Formats: sequence, structure tokens, C-alpha cells
Amino acid sequence: MAEENENIILEEGTYEIIQNRLKKEGKDLTGRLLKLNQARKEVFGAIETKLLATERVTTKNNCVARDIIMLGDTFLFGYNVHMGLKSEMKLSDVFSAYTYKDNAFHETSLKFVEDKKFVDDFLNLYKYYRDTQFVKFAQIGVNIFMVFQVGKTEDDIKTFKWTLVNGKLKYIDNRSDHEFKFPNQHEFKWQKPKREQFRSGRHPHISIEDRIFVETVGGDLTIKIEDNTDSGLGIYSEPVNEKDQNLGDAAIQYAIIENLIILKIKPYKEDDFRYIVYNEKIEKAVRIDALENSCIFLPDNQGIIFSKGYYAQTGEFKLFDNQQEDMIFEKRIVSQNGEDYLFTFYNNSSGTYILLPYNLIEQSVGTPIVCHGFTLLENGELLYFKGDDDQKKHHAIQIWQTPFIGPDFELKGKQDSYLFKLGNKEIVKAMAECRDVIKLIEKDDSYNNLYIDLVKKSTDIIDTYHWLTHKDAFELRKPLEDIKGTSNSAISEFEKVVQIKKSTKKQTSETLQKAEDIISKIKRSTFEHIDEFVNLLSELRVIRGEVISLKELRYVELDVVNQTEETLGAQVEGISENCIQFLLQDESLKPYEGKVATLRKEIEGVSKNADAELIAENISDTSKELEMLIEIVSNLKITDPTKTTEIVDHIGSIYAEFNQVNSILKQKRKELFSLEGRAEFNAQIKLISQGVVNYLDVSDSPEKCEEYLNKLMIQLEELEGKFSEFEEFTDLIHDKREEIYNAFESRKLTLVEEINRKTTALSNSADRILKGIHHKLSELMTVSEINGYYASDIMVDKVRDIVKRLMDLGDSVKADRIQSQLKSAKEEALRQLKDKNELYLNGQDIVKFGKHQFTYNKQKLDLTMVLKDSDMYYHLSGTDFFEKVNDLDFNGTKEVWGQTLTSENQDIYRAEYLAHTLLSDLENEKIQWKGQIARISTLLTLTPKELLGLIQTYAQPKYSEGYVKG
Repeated sequence: MAEENENIILEEGTYEIIQNRLKKEGKDLTGRLLKLNQARKEVFGAIETKLLATERVTTKNNCVARDIIMLGDTFLFGYNVHMGLKSEMKLSDVFSAYTYKDNAFHETSLKFVEDKKFVDDFLNLYKYYRDTQFVKFAQIGVNIFMVFQVGKTEDDIKTFKWTLVNGKLKYIDNRSDHEFKFPNQHEFKWQKPKREQFRSGRHPHISIEDRIFVETVGGDLTIKIEDNTDSGLGIYSEPVNEKDQNLGDAAIQYAIIENLIILKIKPYKEDDFRYIVYNEKIEKAVRIDALENSCIFLPDNQGIIFSKGYYAQTGEFKLFDNQQEDMIFEKRIVSQNGEDYLFTFYNNSSGTYILLPYNLIEQSVGTPIVCHGFTLLENGELLYFKGDDDQKKHHAIQIWQTPFIGPDFELKGKQDSYLFKLGNKEIVKAMAECRDVIKLIEKDDSYNNLYIDLVKKSTDIIDTYHWLTHKDAFELRKPLEDIKGTSNSAISEFEKVVQIKKSTKKQTSETLQKAEDIISKIKRSTFEHIDEFVNLLSELRVIRGEVISLKELRYVELDVVNQTEETLGAQVEGISENCIQFLLQDESLKPYEGKVATLRKEIEGVSKNADAELIAENISDTSKELEMLIEIVSNLKITDPTKTTEIVDHIGSIYAEFNQVNSILKQKRKELFSLEGRAEFNAQIKLISQGVVNYLDVSDSPEKCEEYLNKLMIQLEELEGKFSEFEEFTDLIHDKREEIYNAFESRKLTLVEEINRKTTALSNSADRILKGIHHKLSELMTVSEINGYYASDIMVDKVRDIVKRLMDLGDSVKADRIQSQLKSAKEEALRQLKDKNELYLNGQDIVKFGKHQFTYNKQKLDLTMVLKDSDMYYHLSGTDFFEKVNDLDFNGTKEVWGQTLTSENQDIYRAEYLAHTLLSDLENEKIQWKGQIARISTLLTLTPKELLGLIQTYAQPKYSEGYVKG
């Protein structure tokens, strides 16, 4: 028993063991990745992101800073000043130039941008457009754009185009406005659902490629994961302005990015689109309206990023509270190591930038940087400032060290290392994919296809990167192989866990709903009668037990169960206290006193046992209620013990009256049962007796005898249990049981003997045929003749038929023996034929040894017993051997040695014996004739023909019994 319990515990913990093993393997992989990352940084060099300094640049005039850019060795600062009474703008009113060295800025001249054509274009711009404002610098490839706003909107711009060659600027023109543009703000194409994706029904919806289902009808926007139009419930919903709208009234678009489904929905008569991201893996949806402005892919398709945050394929989601609106995507900057990315977003109106650094390995976005201008140097230094609307001369610029170095900047590395040969980007990509595996291990198993994804991901990594087994790569393949194997094991176990969780959730939900219904019932109760207290306390006791039992279920939410149990306990205490106060009233137990009187009247009028059963149930239920009342009173602490005694005595007196009523009912039931039971018992016994006759008639095999005997015995057992109170019936049932058992055993024995006779006869017949087959085989001279004999001879087929009949009769032993002998006879004949051809002369019965030839007798010797000269002798067939039998007991049977029939001998003819038995049975009235008992006097009334019929009817079974026919 202990071993069984251990096996159950082990089986129940299999999934948890696998989970713990996965976590352990994940920690192993994490540790190796940390070592690999440290080694990678040592080989390729690493640049940490850190603040280097905060410096200031000073402009000649008070201004509002807008943007900065590093052009070669020169730092160009762009801003706007209030023109006031100035009639003409100068370059120095918009731009300042500085050299940057040792984290310090030194003002220099603007000669490198004082191209004559540019200056003319610049002056004309401010001359003809009085509202001109500098907006930003933009670098697109080798081209540098100076962007100015010349109208009231952000789209009214003018640009000056420059080319940067070897760190020197060359002015191109002011006619390239069309070349300055931002990239696509959504790196995917929106799709509109087609008409065939509409699903009609009670709650219609639109199928998004059969992965989710969306609708805006019925007063809310709903997202469902089941194609079920009978229900309006889903995993996500939010209200819409127009309650009455049709399925096709809303404008719906969508995009699918692996696990993510992005929805763009504008309900009927609303101005703005709503943007919702649904993740199939975690089956959750979240609204992110910031996607209206831009939505960009994270590297390696790890998810999406936007100005206010990011959403990963694995479900990680983060929104930054940066209060920045209407930000559009400007560019993506990739570090030389392939590990770090910088996503920049820009607001056209305020000139604000948001910089979002993203690490491919950690798969997370760093702290956002909000600024009004930034530039990156070749050595990876990031310079940015935060402006405001107030004009000032001194502008603070922060200087940060970042990994975003230029293409011409070289880091010192260990070129003789194995990792260097692989390349930094290759290692980073592998580490990022390994990080995917670790993130999956950290997921809850509610994540769809978690273990399948783990197997697939680890397999892909193992198949992609050949170097994972190398020592310098810290043998990453080993933990990946372990994770793959463990995840495979988890797949089948997880299916079991899902079923257990589903069952537990269903049972918990049903039980908690019962508890909630009872609590609601308590709130509605008036508690004017004691019955209400008793019934509710009884229901609370039952449901509390069910709630406590929930704790034994696997994967149950214990917090919820414990909270419900505490609530029910509080209800029990509260109602019990109120019940005590109610019981202290004089009229509190009047309903039970009334029940006693009612039950007494009902018992007097009972005429059937079935009615008495109902009254007995009422008495039993009422007794339980009184017991509960006593238990409640006993368990509660009442300050005045005399009150407790008073209540208990009052309940006890009523209890005693119930016991008296119950005693009267028992006597009444016994009387009714005696009357009703006798008639029912006789009917049941009669039915069983009739069943015995029918079952005996159809019992044509020992197996059927057993089957029908069991049926009848079960009926008798049920009958005995039903009438166990009547001793007289018990004896009758015992006698009937013995009678039935003997009848079926006799029938079974007869059938067994009959089958044995048949199988023995068939076996003997087969033995005789086999002897003939042996004899015939000994005469055949070739192998072909033997094969032909076995293929076509009727005697061989007869043996095979006997084998089949023996199998049908259930005697497989004899059948196998005969079949084996038939096969052995052929094999023996083939061997003898071979020996005969080798030993005997010309195949005849002559053995030749040299010149001598000898004949031999091949007749078999059989021991028989024969009658000779009025005595019995043992005799060997084929010889002259005879030996007289001298056994005294055997010789005492000499008078029947010549008798072949049991009903006839030398003194009595068989017809005489038949007449004697007929007359004897007529005298003893044992013969039925035409439905009546026949007597000797009956013979005198019969015609010769009727007399012949009577004799034939009487003699017919005697033939089968061997009296008349041998």
C-alpha cells in the first residue's frame, strides 16, 4: 500500500519535477551566457553607456535652441531668435559653430557654411517668408538638410541641401524639399477583412483569419478567441458610442506579425481609430493608441516598438509615462556590435526627440531619452540638450558614452581568439536566441504551446550554430539539448495537467457558485421561523465541507477557497448566534410541535407501506434538524447556563415525542409490510420458478448453465435482502436456492457428460482414422504420392473436420493432439519412406545385408480381450498368445458378458421390460397423458391407436436413456 501511495505522489509530481528541471537547465544556460558575454566583451571590446560630462554652449543672442549636428570636427548649433526691429537676418542669428575637444565646446566661425549661393538663398528665405523658423538638421545618407518652417503648419517647409564629403560640406541647392521625408511609420501593410470573413448569428462577428473574432455590435467592441456567434462574451471588451450599429458599420483593419495581431478599429460614428494588440500566446489584448503615429519592428522580429513603449512577441509589454504625443519614427541606429539599437522618434511641432535604446540580447528597452536635439560622434559619444520655450544664451549639453560608434572607429580586440573568428554579430545573434529560450522557461504554462516552442527554438539554435559545442563558447549546446529533451517530456505531461486544471477549475467554479447562491439566499431570508435557521445551517454545513474538500484538488486557487471558507464560517457563526436568540423565545419551537401532531395523524391514516416510507423520511429529516439545534446550542457560549439548559430540555422533549412517533410508525410499517410483503414475495418466488424452467430449457452448454444460474442467484440475493425481516421467507429462499443450484448442476453435469461422450467418440473415431492413414501412408512409395494423399483424401479431410468439431465443443486438448498426430503421421511417413528407400531392397519388405536377404513382419501387436470357450482371455493380435483372465471380481460378471442391452438379457425380452416399467409408472401415477395423470384404468379407455401413441410417447425418452436401445 505504501508503494502505491509513493507511486501516486510521484505521478502527481511528474509535471512539477519537469518544471523544476527546466528551471535548473535554464539557470545553467543563463550562467553560461553570462560567461560567454564577458568573454565576448574581452575579445571585441565593450563600451558601457554612461554619463561623461555636462557642458554648456553660449550663443551671442538669446534664442530658443532647436537642434544640433556634428559635421566632421565642427559642432553646428541651430536655434531661433526674436527678430525685433532687425530688418535682415544673418547666419549667426540662426547658427553657431563650435569645435569639440576633451568634452568641451569652443566657439568658431561659420566659414564652412558661408557658401555664397547658400547665403543668398538663406537671406531670400527670411526676406520673402517673414514667419520663417529653423526646425531641424537631418542627415539622410551623405546629404545634410537644414529644414525651415515657412508657414503656419509643420508641412510648410523649405530645405537647404548639403553634401558631406571627407568631413567637408558642399552646398547643393534649395530645391530638394521632396527628398526630405520620414520613413514609413508602419512597417507593415494594413489589411481589410473581406466579406467572406463576416460570420452571422445571434452575436455576429468578423473573423481575423480564424485566429480572433471582432465586432462592435451590441453596445461594445468585443474580441473573442472562439468562433462562437451564440455568445457575445469574449476576452476583451470596451464600450462604443453608437449602441445600435451593424456588423459592417465599423471600419476595421488588421496586421499579423507572428504571435501579434494588431487591430485598427473605428466604430460607427466615431472620429478616432482604436488600436489594440492581441497576443495569441498569452490570449490577452491591450489597447495602445500610440500605434496611430508609428509602429516599428524590433530586430529579429522580437516584437514592435513605438514612441511610448514596446510589445514583445513573448508578451512583455511596457508603456513609458513620457507625456509625449504625436511622435513619428525618424530612424533606427544600429551599433557596430549588432547588440544595441537606438530608435529615434520626433515631434514636428515641438521639435522634441525621444530616443529608445534597445538591447538585442536582453530584449528590453532602456530608459527613454527626451531631448530637443542630439548628435552621435564617431567614437560613440552622444550629445543632446533639452530646450524650452524661453530664450536664453546658455544651453546645457549632456555628453554620454554609448556603444553607437561610427563605422571607421575601431575597438581593440583579441584577434587570435576563437570567438573573434566567429564574429561579434554571430555571437550576439546566438545569445539573443538563447535568451528567447530562457524567457520561455520563465513563462507560466498558460503560455500557448510553451513546450512546443521551447523544443522548436532550442532545435533551431542547435541546428543553426555549429560552434555551440566549443569550449570557448562554454558548450552552450549541452543545456540546450537538456532543455529540448525536458521540453519534449513536458509536452505529454502538460496535456494531463491541462485536463486536471480544467477539471479543478470547473469543480471549483461550481462549488463557489453554490456558496455564493447560499450567501445570497441568507441575505434574502427573514428568519421568522426556526425552519429557516435549520435549513440554512444545514446547507452551510454541506457547502462548507465541499469548499474545504476543494483544497485537496491539484492546482486549485487556495486563496480564493480559503476566503470563501472564511466567509461561510462567518455566516455559520452569525446565523448560529441569531438562532440562539430566536430559540430563547417561547414560540420558537412551535413548528416542530406542530410537526409531531401532524405526523401522528398521518400515521393513523396510513394504509400502504409506500406512504409510511415518506413519513419515515420526514421523521428522519426532522430528527437531524433537532440534533443540529442541540449541537448549535452546545457549541455556543451563552452567559446564562440556565438558558442553555432550558433550550436543550425543550428540544429534548420534542425529540422524545418524535421518537415515540417513530416507534409507532415502525410498528405500523411492520404490520403493513407483513401484509404487502407476503403477496409480493409469493409473486417474486413464482416468477423465479418460472425463470428456472425457461433458463433450463435454453441452457444448451455448461457456460450458459453457469450464466443463468448466476442470474437466478442474484435475484434470490436481492429477494432475501428485501425480505430479511421475515424469517419464514428466509427458509423458503434457502430451499429454493438449493433446488435451483441442484437443477442447474444436474443439467450442467448432463451436458458435460454429453460433450465428453461426443468428444471421446470423435477422438476415438479420429484415432481409428489415423491408424488407417498410417497404414495407407506405409504403402505409398513416393513423396508426391504422400503430398497428394494429404491434399485430396477424404479420410484426411475427415480428421480435419473432427479437429474443427472438437474445437467447437471446447475440447482444444484433444483437437491439438489429433492435429499434431495428423501432422506427425506425414512427417513420419516421409522419414520412413526415406529410410525404406535406403535400407530395403527395391522398397519391399526385404532387408539386405551383403549377399543375404531377410523378410520381416510389420504387423502391429495389439492387446485385446476375447471370449473363448465361455471364458475371457488376454490376446496379442497377430500372434498365438492367449492367457485366461483369473480375476475373481471380473469373473463374477460372467452372466452379462454376452448382454449387449441394459433392457434385455437371456431371460427377459426388451418389450417385456418396457411393459413392466410402463405398468409400474402407471400405478405410481408418474405418467402425464394429454394434460392429465394416466393410470392403469386409463388403458382400458384407449383405442389401439391411442394406446400405441401413449406407449410411443412413454418409450421415446427411454431410447436416449439406453433402456431400449443399446
